Amino acid sequence: MSSDTVVKTIQLIIVPVVMITACAIMQNGLIVHYNSLGNHLVSINQEILNLIATDLSHNPVKEERLHDLEHLILPNLFHRHHIIHDVLGLVYLAIVIQIFDMFIIAIAILSNISWLSQFVIFIFLIGVGFLFWGVILIAYELRSSHSTIQLEVHRNCKWCKQNKNQRNPKYLIYKGLK
Repeated sequence: MSSDTVVKTIQLIIVPVVMITACAIMQNGLIVHYNSLGNHLVSINQEILNLIATDLSHNPVKEERLHDLEHLILPNLFHRHHIIHDVLGLVYLAIVIQIFDMFIIAIAILSNISWLSQFVIFIFLIGVGFLFWGVILIAYELRSSHSTIQLEVHRNCKWCKQNKNQRNPKYLIYKGLK
């Protein structure tokens, strides 16, 4: 094998390496988010257990909080946690596909089989497709995270209760509506 062939092979393998690096960066952020959401699930579960252990018959606010936690917040958090779990799986799969693509590139160059070069592009695009699907799912999860925060905070937010039926000028200025 000539030195030109070796250099060409290494240059072609660099593209999947860049994709693997992008996947790894995304994966690190997702793992932090996944763990944070898992910790939040544990704390919500502990709050539910504490509320169940207390007498709720004389405290309608705690009873309402328990209902919200069990029927609104906890299912929403589980759904988001599951989405992030699926996205992590897609990112890992994209990494595996890009590594496989690097092997196919090396085999294509060593064997001079013409159809393998087209297969290399096809495999690369499949890996990019899995990463793209993961980005779409994480964007959806990001959107649903906003509604989870609203569920948790809205009932106790004095500003929200005060401005529920009126349009607050400060809010309108902030949102660019005035």
